[in-house]
Amino acid sequence: MEHSDENASNSLPDDIEQNFLTQFSSMVTTDKEELILQFQSIGGNVNYSTATFFLDMTNWNLQAAVGCYFDYMAQNRQPSMKLLNDITVGKGEKLTPSTAIKLTWLLQNNGDIAWPCGSYIGLRRNPSMMEENFPVSYEDLKYVVPSIVPNDTVTVSVQLVSPPTEGFFETVWSIYTPNGTSFGENITSRIEVSPDGTMAVTQQFSSLQTNSTGELNPQQNTTAQSQSNELDDNEMWG
Repeated sequence: MEHSDENASNSLPDDIEQNFLTQFSSMVTTDKEELILQFQSIGGNVNYSTATFFLDMTNWNLQAAVGCYFDYMAQNRQPSMKLLNDITVGKGEKLTPSTAIKLTWLLQNNGDIAWPCGSYIGLRRNPSMMEENFPVSYEDLKYVVPSIVPNDTVTVSVQLVSPPTEGFFETVWSIYTPNGTSFGENITSRIEVSPDGTMAVTQQFSSLQTNSTGELNPQQNTTAQSQSNELDDNEMWG
């Protein structure tokens, strides 16, 4: 059981680990009902059948059972994402038809594990107004995001082209693990397409202004492009 005990120590959160291990190591009861009650005291709404399963699996060794339980929970944790802010340049402005734009969001890893390497952001559902005359397939609209640890934030950008017709243009995005499982909040972008739109001009002007002020040196610029999925403005605007 030494291996299980070591895993339990590594898996338990720091603020409760010592208390649990000290408490359990001092218990000498062999009463199964009492052991089940003690197992349930770890919290997390552990039910009677779950407690019984892990205790029986470890020959009713309470400390080993708790270690196995936390190992199991750690292996089944899922990544999570929270949208902190839509920082798209020109947000709220209208957009001209058939025009390239860049959407940008500030995202946070609000889970308790790092995002898997190879995770990406992509369209969650096909926007109805983009069914025709769209230059790339929906499968192409995938942008790799960095693997960030819990509580860290990252700025993520995607690029796409507005539909040729006027009206409201809505896209819904999600982050996916490399195997295609979505996690975290959905990100919805809703923009009005109109001939008098100014959003694209605002984005172009902002890009030119950033380049002319020299606020980003070449090394910083490389980092910024990496955090924004290596999108190239020249590629966007042709």
